[in-house]
Amino acid sequence: MNMILGLTRSSFVERIEIFSILVTLVHLGLINIARARSLLDGLKMEFEIDGCKIVLLDFFQKKKAILHKVLRSDEVQTFLEPLTDMTIIFSDIQKSTELKKYLKALTIPENHLKDILQFFDRPFQSSFSWGFQDKEFVFIRLEESTKLFLKKNRKGLTGLIIHEVLHGVQRQRGLEIRLHDSLDFSLDFFSQLADIIPPDKHNREQILSFLQKISQIALFALKDIFVNVELIKRGFAEWLVIFYRDELGFGDNFDIKPPRFGVKFGRGPKKVKDLDAFAEAFNYTVALIPIWLPFMVLEADSKDYKPSRALKHFVFDKYYINPSLITREMWHIENVFLTSFSFSKSFHRKWYGAIFNLALEYLLGEDFWYYHLFKAAELLEELYSSKETEERKYMAMIPILKASYIYKKEHLQGIQKKNIEELTTKMERYEISKEEILELEESIDETTEHATSPPLMFQNLIKLSIMIITRDLRESVFLGEEFKFKLFSRTILSLLQAIHYLEDECDDVYYHEVRLSVKNLLRTDNLFKKKRWALLLENFAQNTILRGETEPLKIEIEELIYNYDFFELPLTNFFIDLGISFIQNMKTVMKTVPVDDEEFPFLTAQLINVQLGGAQLPVEDEEHLNLMYVSSLIATKGIPYQLIQEMLTAFLQTRIPKETVEE
Repeated sequence: MNMILGLTRSSFVERIEIFSILVTLVHLGLINIARARSLLDGLKMEFEIDGCKIVLLDFFQKKKAILHKVLRSDEVQTFLEPLTDMTIIFSDIQKSTELKKYLKALTIPENHLKDILQFFDRPFQSSFSWGFQDKEFVFIRLEESTKLFLKKNRKGLTGLIIHEVLHGVQRQRGLEIRLHDSLDFSLDFFSQLADIIPPDKHNREQILSFLQKISQIALFALKDIFVNVELIKRGFAEWLVIFYRDELGFGDNFDIKPPRFGVKFGRGPKKVKDLDAFAEAFNYTVALIPIWLPFMVLEADSKDYKPSRALKHFVFDKYYINPSLITREMWHIENVFLTSFSFSKSFHRKWYGAIFNLALEYLLGEDFWYYHLFKAAELLEELYSSKETEERKYMAMIPILKASYIYKKEHLQGIQKKNIEELTTKMERYEISKEEILELEESIDETTEHATSPPLMFQNLIKLSIMIITRDLRESVFLGEEFKFKLFSRTILSLLQAIHYLEDECDDVYYHEVRLSVKNLLRTDNLFKKKRWALLLENFAQNTILRGETEPLKIEIEELIYNYDFFELPLTNFFIDLGISFIQNMKTVMKTVPVDDEEFPFLTAQLINVQLGGAQLPVEDEEHLNLMYVSSLIATKGIPYQLIQEMLTAFLQTRIPKETVEE
């Protein structure tokens, strides 16, 4: 009879033949009807698609037609093709008995079976993938009421399946071994840091046990991130969004009820008494990260960008209520992803480091506002290490230190003593005098009677530092200093995180635009696009501080860059600065003289040529300068096209050098 069952894994015709054999065996009295029905259930439960074994348990047997169509789709077949031994098992998430019974009937080693069973209790991981040697298993576990079977959500069901199948593909590429190696390295390193937790809080054995517990979720989350990033880059973002929306209940009328945890996640001194409870809440937090973080690779003009942002906000608003830790401190993990994502061991270790750091710092009671400010200060120390850049370092650093001082005055309770001591030391090092501190304190005291407030002062000081840093970042991009501009980007992101703590008082447009520009700068490999984003970033950062009416708009900067490319002008710091100043001067004239005034072209040309004065141009050909002037005219909002030729003529006339009078 086992030989007969072995044939049930083949074609439809063979199953018909087996059915006939079973009827004959019953008729001859060799087996009873109950045994025949049991064997027929086996026929119904398992089938093959191009060598991939499909197992349907529980209610999935009624959905065979739908699943057959999805599994036969080009999307799924593309990911199944590289795998030689794949089994996909569909089962009811509410009923684990039949699944466990099926697993025990397979020839799976006991230690591997134990590994599989641990997935059953993972938060937000109803379905999962597992494999050893060349064998791959995918477990699709859903509720019978899932909306993924609806025709409009069929892409979501496909997205779930290809997500799990791709885990197998990446595992066969050797990713899992590298991830475990990096985890062992990171876990060993952070285990040595366990001594930094005061013994009166938690002993070393407790901390080591805690790190071990959160390390598994850190590993699982990273595997999901790698799969989702690859799917998004291969054009399957919509499939993932639909799946996650269904799994999380996005758009449903019923109330979302995430689990409640007894661990408090507020600011100030932390009193985590039960490390097991903290690990549970922390793992819940980390398990949700792969749902929203990988979509950061999408460009803002992608059709999937807005739906993915809506999904992210849904997760934050509905699932990150308790614990709320993720909505603030986890920005650091997002920044690690933005600045360092790759499939290399370097990123693996940065990821694990970010997870472990976050947990240990939280247990230490680290004040994260201070943490981000001092992280930015450390990066600035590294960036401005030469004597030539000493002045720039002071210009960027002092606003950060003053912002830290304002925060200390407003939120002294809960700030660690070591933070205050570090701030005092840094202020002395950068020669912030007692008079400046007194003036700062008086301005804080006055805010109670004026429209300004400490949060607004804090925000403006940080923006001032960002304004200075973005200019130097742009210079690093133009010089091709990859390492430096990444450090500058990390500094800006740390400062933005500090601003983000202002919650409702935060300038959301500023925060989003700057952060998006940094993201695009880090994500693009095209040098021209890098220069473009660096320029837009600097321009936006400056405008929010200076807010001058003559400052170029973002659309004008984009047009200017496009024109430079069109006219094949060299995209150098000099020409960029000159082009922006041209736009500023044109707007200066426009403020006093209407564009349709006959004097407007001449006055504009005259003002710009006065500015040029005796400037030593880096090009001998005057044609470059003329084209740049035309580029600026086209870019400047409010100047009609018909005026361009007239204004260029006036510009050329005023550029004619005076003849030298011979003696």
